[in-house]
Amino acid sequence: MLSGPKGTEEESVAKCSICGRIEASFHLPGTTEKFCLGCSADFATIIVLTTEIDSATLAGVSTDDLRSELCDISRRMLDRSQSVELG
Repeated sequence: MLSGPKGTEEESVAKCSICGRIEASFHLPGTTEKFCLGCSADFATIIVLTTEIDSATLAGVSTDDLRSELCDISRRMLDRSQSVELG
């Protein structure tokens, strides 16, 4: 059995649910989709950032830096998916 990131039992090759690349794919806990390595890392980071933004908002703390990082990651994921579409 191959070992992938935490939450995966084995590495398989499949189409990424986000960018559409066909390469080694991983499952993240709590999801049914398969992600490539880049998208799985970005998706996990987005989950953490969203939680941190919510917590900071409730605490009355500025979320500008967190939101900026979230936008950067979202843009990177969009660029990745569009580069696959363009071939």
